[in-house]
Amino acid sequence: MHKVVHIRPLDDVLGHEESADCLCGPAGEGVYAQTAAEAVGMIYRHHALRPCHDWEASAEG
Repeated sequence: MHKVVHIRPLDDVLGHEESADCLCGPAGEGVYAQTAAEAVGMIYRHHALRPCHDWEASAEG
């Protein structure tokens, strides 16, 4: 099962949508199991436009 998690800043100057196409251009990173050659999930870390103190991780779906 392919899982997707977004890590978004909550107190940024703009709202971040839960999408790989968010305006901030989140960086995607594959998550691999030790025995799998393919990624079993993706983590998207959103880029804050200003230094933020509050972040939230949430799974899609």
